[in-house]
Amino acid sequence: MSSFPAITFTLEGRPPKKSDANSCWGSKEANYVFKLREKALEVRRKVGLDDCFHGPVKLELTVYAKNITNRKNTHNYVSDLNTLIAGILESLQPAANNPTIKINPIFNEREDIGPKVPLIIEDDAQVITIIAKKIESKIQRYSLTISPTEIERDELG
Repeated sequence: MSSFPAITFTLEGRPPKKSDANSCWGSKEANYVFKLREKALEVRRKVGLDDCFHGPVKLELTVYAKNITNRKNTHNYVSDLNTLIAGILESLQPAANNPTIKINPIFNEREDIGPKVPLIIEDDAQVITIIAKKIESKIQRYSLTISPTEIERDELG
């Protein structure tokens, strides 16, 4: 197991959302990606992690919001967990090397959190455990922990 500490932080608002094949990097979600990457880099530096995690990791997400279940009330429904997890995973790794993906210009001024930087993980394939939940709350925010973990092996297979 790695000796690196976990990256843990809480941000106000909601996580970036990713649905379908649309990238978060150039969409209206770019501001959420920017905010998440900015905080993740701050915490990564604070714990003394000079680079991203290179091995398997566990991701723990708790989303706090007023409306966690009523999708029909679209003005304050936070989103489905799978959409939020996909947005977070896309945000923690470099943007896909795909010329059709448009990158929002807000990243031009911050190369340290830009789309080429493997900020916390190199590839979301590294994530082997995800624990996620939504909790009803008057204050919208989310807490995220990314920590090194060991690969579990099936002794029968």
